[in-house]
Amino acid sequence: MSTPMNIVFCADRRVLPGLHVAMYSLLARIGAAVTETRFFLFSDELADADLALLRQTLSSVGKQFTLEQRRVDAKLFAGFPPLNGSCAAYYRLVVPQALDVERFLYLDADTLCDVDVGGLNALELHGAPAALVPEAPLAGAIDRFVAEQLGNSATEPYYNSGVILVDVPEWRRQRVTERAMEYIAAQRPPFHDQSALNVVLRGNAVTLDERFNCIANMRKHWPALRQTGGSINRLVHFVDYPKPWDLLGEFVNPHYRLWRAALKKTALKNFRSWQNTPARKFPKTGKAWSGYKKSLKDRWLFAGYSRGWLKQVKGVPAQNGEAAA
Repeated sequence: MSTPMNIVFCADRRVLPGLHVAMYSLLARIGAAVTETRFFLFSDELADADLALLRQTLSSVGKQFTLEQRRVDAKLFAGFPPLNGSCAAYYRLVVPQALDVERFLYLDADTLCDVDVGGLNALELHGAPAALVPEAPLAGAIDRFVAEQLGNSATEPYYNSGVILVDVPEWRRQRVTERAMEYIAAQRPPFHDQSALNVVLRGNAVTLDERFNCIANMRKHWPALRQTGGSINRLVHFVDYPKPWDLLGEFVNPHYRLWRAALKKTALKNFRSWQNTPARKFPKTGKAWSGYKKSLKDRWLFAGYSRGWLKQVKGVPAQNGEAAA
């Protein structure tokens, strides 16, 4: 039986190019089991013109959809440490309290969907409030603050919060929002809401297949990412800085071509990172410049690997019997 599916994004105007790609690619790949895709966009600042362009992008897919904006009061997060100057990352925490639905799939705006997510509508969560993809065991998590708090296990998962399947009644019943916000207020963790969700959902989350959150800067995923769009069979997550749409992302981000191929099909097909738009962001910190340096290195390595010039790249799984250096 076909059914509608609820999709949630949280965004401000600085990520609009990414949002167009994320929404377009998801709708384009969603299968016939979903009769209508219902997009809910949580924001505190998007204008009517922004929504009109998003509807133009989605309409070009030729599938049934609705798009509804929900306003978020940023004052709810007063005193919380911002992420890249924005509190939009926290908005996902209040979505289950604001939507009158049984379940929804939340995605970050820095994603590109090259897999049908429709099957997640019927995934059994066995009483858990959410399902997520681990990015590492606790012992290997970059979030050392939470890893140490939770015992630094070599087997217990540390989840990435960029893709979350939410059972709304269970989330509310278990007070996940309240507990996560209390943790953030008390601890001010370095990975913000992701840190909090790993603490609150510990031992009480379903693990999704990694196809549904393929972190692009992990070299173990490069064999899949050298394929063209339509054959990757992954939901790609551009977690690193700079994002493909950030200043000079055209020349720095390792996977810009993949992202650009999707952008060309949207209403923002003429976007360039140096244009004077809300998305243009100049790197101002040492951390930001380090991100550019790392991305540029990976850009060259990925180009060499994907073209077959480099047979061995550290961190890339061996192919055809070759051993990675």
